[in-house]
Amino acid sequence: MKNRHNIKRIVDFAMIILLPVLMAEILVGQEIHEYIGAVMLALFLAHHLLNLGWWRSFYKGKYTPSRAFGTALDLLLLLDMAAQGVSGIMMSDFVFRFLNLRGGMVFARPLHLLASHWGLIFMSAHLGMHMEQFLGMGRKLFGLSEKNAARTWVLRITAAVLSVYGIYAFFTQRMMDYLFLRTNFVMFDETKPAVIYFAETAAMIVLFAAAAHYINKMLRRIGRKSERKQPDGRGWKVVAFIVPVAVCIFAAAEVNFSLQNELWEGNPAEMSAESSEPDYPSKLLAEGNIGAEENVTDSSEQIAREDSSEKELMSDLGESSESTRLSETVEDGFVLIKGGSFAMGSPEDEPWRSADETQHTVTVSDFYISPYEVRQSEYMAVMGSNPSSFSGDDDLPMENVSWLDAIAFCNALSEKESLTPVYGIDGETVTWDRSANGYRLPTEAEWEYACRAGTTTPFNTETSISPEESNYYGHYPYEIENNYFSQGNLTTKPGEYRQTTVAVDSFSPNAWGLYNMHGNVSEWVWDYYGEYDKADEADPAGPETGTRRVYRGGGWNDFAKNMRSAYRATLPEDKGSFNLGIRLVRNAVNGTGNIVSAQAGKEAENGGKVLIAFFSWGGNTKGIAEEIQSQTGADLFEIELVTPYSTDYNMVLDQAQHDQNIQARPEIAAHVEDMDQYDTILLGYPNWWASIPMPIASFLEEYDFSGKTIIPFCSHGGGRFGQSLTAITKLAPDAVMGEPLSVHYSGGSSLPDDIAAWLEINNIPVK
Repeated sequence: MKNRHNIKRIVDFAMIILLPVLMAEILVGQEIHEYIGAVMLALFLAHHLLNLGWWRSFYKGKYTPSRAFGTALDLLLLLDMAAQGVSGIMMSDFVFRFLNLRGGMVFARPLHLLASHWGLIFMSAHLGMHMEQFLGMGRKLFGLSEKNAARTWVLRITAAVLSVYGIYAFFTQRMMDYLFLRTNFVMFDETKPAVIYFAETAAMIVLFAAAAHYINKMLRRIGRKSERKQPDGRGWKVVAFIVPVAVCIFAAAEVNFSLQNELWEGNPAEMSAESSEPDYPSKLLAEGNIGAEENVTDSSEQIAREDSSEKELMSDLGESSESTRLSETVEDGFVLIKGGSFAMGSPEDEPWRSADETQHTVTVSDFYISPYEVRQSEYMAVMGSNPSSFSGDDDLPMENVSWLDAIAFCNALSEKESLTPVYGIDGETVTWDRSANGYRLPTEAEWEYACRAGTTTPFNTETSISPEESNYYGHYPYEIENNYFSQGNLTTKPGEYRQTTVAVDSFSPNAWGLYNMHGNVSEWVWDYYGEYDKADEADPAGPETGTRRVYRGGGWNDFAKNMRSAYRATLPEDKGSFNLGIRLVRNAVNGTGNIVSAQAGKEAENGGKVLIAFFSWGGNTKGIAEEIQSQTGADLFEIELVTPYSTDYNMVLDQAQHDQNIQARPEIAAHVEDMDQYDTILLGYPNWWASIPMPIASFLEEYDFSGKTIIPFCSHGGGRFGQSLTAITKLAPDAVMGEPLSVHYSGGSSLPDDIAAWLEINNIPVK
C-alpha cells in the first residue's frame, strides 16, 4: 500500500513537471510536443488506475463544500484531459500518424487550445487541493519536523511572490485570449528566453495552486458552519456535478463560436472575427479605429538607420556599387536614393507570386523619397480635410484617398512649398512634367527599388516578415497557407492583428532608412497597370493608357503574401480604400519631357439589366445574393463547378489554397446564355485566402465585361475584401467597378437595410 501511495505521488509530480514543457510547443517543436503529450496522457491514465478508490467512493458519503469543490475540479480535469487527448490524436503528425485520421482538424484545434490552457488551471488547482500532502512528502524527504513557524512563513512569502509573478505572466502570456478562444493561434514572444517562459508558466502553476489551496481552506470553514443546516450534504453533491456540466456547456459554446468563425461563408483561412457586425455600406471603404498597440522606433533605430546608410548594397547582379549607397537628405527630410539597376519582379519559384510579376532588369535614376507615409496632419494642413478611416493621432498615415486625390495633394503641397507642380490635370488626362521639382508619386520601378533596398528576397527584411516588424494581418504570416493547422515548419509564427493603422514611424526602417514599406497602408504609384515592358529598362513609367492604377506594399489588413516587394495591386484611379495611402518622392536629377496618361476603355453602359452572379460554398454568400434578388428582382446566377469543392472543411482548405497558389481555373458547370443583355453584374463571393475563390476567376475570364459595371459583394470573417478587388480589376480590366459591399459572415439582422443602402449608393433600381 505504501509503495502504491509513493507511485501515485511520483506520477503526480511527473505530470506537474511536464506541464510547463507541454505549454511550450513553440519552444520544443511539434514532434517533441506530441511525444511529451503522449507521455502525459499515459501518466494521467496511470493516475486514475492508481486512484480507483476515489471512483468507488464517488457517490458515497457526505458532500461538504470542500468535497464538492474537489469533486467538481477532478471531473473538470478528467474531461479536460480527455479533450486534450482526443484533439491531440486528431491533429497528430507524428505519434499517432499511423491512425491516418481524416477530417475534424477544424474542430480539434480550438478544442485543443481551449483544453490546454484551462487544463493548466485545473491541474494547478488540483495540485493546490493536495498541497498539504505534497508538503508532507517534502518534509519526510528532507527529514524536517512537522511544525516550524519560520519555515511556514518562508513558504507563504515565497508562494505570495510567485503568485504575483504568476499574475504578471497570466497577462503577458495573454491567457485570457486562449481561455476564451479570442485567437486560434498560439502567440509567443520569440525574443523572450526559454528560461523566462518556463519561469512564468511555473509561476502561474503556483498562483492557481495557491488560490485553490486557500479556497479549499475557506470552504472547510464554511462546511463546518453549514453542517447544521444540511447535515446530509445533499445540496453540495448537486453543486459538485452541476458545475462541470455548466463548464462543459460553456466550453462547447466557445468551440462552436470558434467553428462559426471558420466554417462561415468567408475566407476558410480567416481565424479571427473581430467584430460581430457587418460593414455598413455607407462606410464601405472606411471603418473606425478599433485600437492598436504601436511599436514606435526610438533613437537607437535612428542610429541603426544612419549606420545602414554607410553600407554598400548589392545590385541584382551581386556587385557592390557606390551608386547604391544612401548618402544625404534634403531639407524636407527626404532620403536620397542613389540610382542603379535591379531585378524588378519576382523569380518564378517565389511562393505566391503572380503571373504579372515577370522578373526583368530595370535601371532607375537618383531620386529623393520620404522616409514616411504621408501623415494625416500633413494632408489636413494642405487640403483642409481628412477622409481617413482611422483617426485620433496626427502621426497615423493618410488613407482612404484615391489616386486622383493623391495627385491633387502633390500639386497643392508643391505650390505651398513654392515648388513647380509636377502634374497637369485636364479632365481625365494627367500630364507628368518630368522636369518639375515638386512633389510626386513614385513610379512602380522607383517604389520597388526603394522598398527592396538592395535585397532580392520576398521582403526587405530578408526573412519572412513578422508582425513585430510590420503592421499587417499578423495571423497570416508568409506561407501560412501550406502550414495552416500546424506552424512547425513556419519560419515566422502567427502574431498580432492590430486591426488598424499605426504611426508612420513605427517599427524599424529598411536598410535605406524607409519606414513601413511593407504593411500599415499600401501606397499609390504613378503607373497604370499592365504587363511589364521589358524593353523599357531606363526609368520606366508604365503604360500611357489604362483603366487601373497600381499601388504597392500591402496594408494593415493584408496577408503577408500580399506585402511582398514584387506584389502589384490595382484600383480605379477615382477609388480609395481604408488601407491605401501616399508616399512622396522628388526628382534628384532633372528629367526631360512630359508623360501624358489617360483613361482607356469604354464608359459604363447604363439602363440595361442587372445580373446577380455569385459563388457560394457554405451558404452565406448565397443568402446575401438571395436578399439582393428579393430587393431588386434581378436575375440570379449561381457559379457552380463541374467538380465541386469538398464539403469537408479540411479538404476545401487544401483545395482552395492550392487552386489559388497555382492560379487554377476550375470548370464551371453552367453558363450565362446571353451576357450581352446585362450592363451591371453584382458579383458575390467569399473572401478565401484574402482574395477571390478561383471559380470567380473562371467566371470573369469567360465573358467580355468591357463597358459593363461590376459591383462586388463579399462575405468575410475579419479581413473584409483582402486583395479580392485587385484580383477582379486585373481579370476584368475594361469593366467599371462600382462601390463594393463587404458583409461580416451572413450579415445578421441588419443585412436587408445594409443591402438597401448599398443598392442606393450604386444606383441599382429596386422593386
